[in-house]
Amino acid sequence: MGKREAFAAVAVPILVATIYWLPPIIFLGLLSAAVVLAADEMLAMARGAGVAAGRRVPLLMLVALLVSSWHWGVIGMAVAAITAVIVLPTAQLAHARAPEGGLTGSAVTTLTVLYLGLCGACLGWLRLVPEGDLGVSLLFFFLAAIWLGDSGAYYIGSRFGRHRMSPRISPNKTWEGLAGGAMATFAAAAASKLVFGLPWSWGHMAALAAILAVAAPVGDLVESQFKRDTRVKDSSTLIPGHGGLLDRTDSLLYAAPPVLGYLLAFGLIG
Repeated sequence: MGKREAFAAVAVPILVATIYWLPPIIFLGLLSAAVVLAADEMLAMARGAGVAAGRRVPLLMLVALLVSSWHWGVIGMAVAAITAVIVLPTAQLAHARAPEGGLTGSAVTTLTVLYLGLCGACLGWLRLVPEGDLGVSLLFFFLAAIWLGDSGAYYIGSRFGRHRMSPRISPNKTWEGLAGGAMATFAAAAASKLVFGLPWSWGHMAALAAILAVAAPVGDLVESQFKRDTRVKDSSTLIPGHGGLLDRTDSLLYAAPPVLGYLLAFGLIG
């Protein structure tokens, strides 16, 4: 068993047990820690590329955004986001290299907090918004569809991949891998409806699978362009065989807003 499979064999059961048996606040705590660590990696990547990006203030603003979103809802999220847009460029004035890097440093810290914070808040809402146990089932479906889709893309792409999707950004990703990932995502959606008893029609399940089949790989490509731009292979070496938290959460975070938006738009949750 490789490092990739060994880590999954340990981490996945722990996460499943946390979601199923423990109160939602425990999951939100784990999610917050993962998002903060991912943000710290993103800021470190920028600093490694010479950007004058701070650390403490952006991470504090990120925590405030997540907590405000989950405690006060959309209003809390909006207030925290607006506050971050004001505070982060202002904090750049105190950076040791100011005024050098004032624009790029402010841009990186603001993007990090808003991008990861807003997407992380949406992922948390997938657990909080649905009534009863539906939030648990929804999370299991969301995670299973993305992880199985990623695995399908990895194994099909590594064996049959010939045509590269984006050679300049992620040369190892192929159209064959994307097709394999999409098939695995739709299979996971069908299995999730049967296993978890999701109450939505097959049409809605197919639509959600289509969203995930597109959003998850795009989210991975978005992070890949950040890594290419900052000349790093992985966001960190925190997880053996997987890279860093940003590498492991990019698809999950990116896919959460469109999935949440679809569910709310069609009145499937809330």
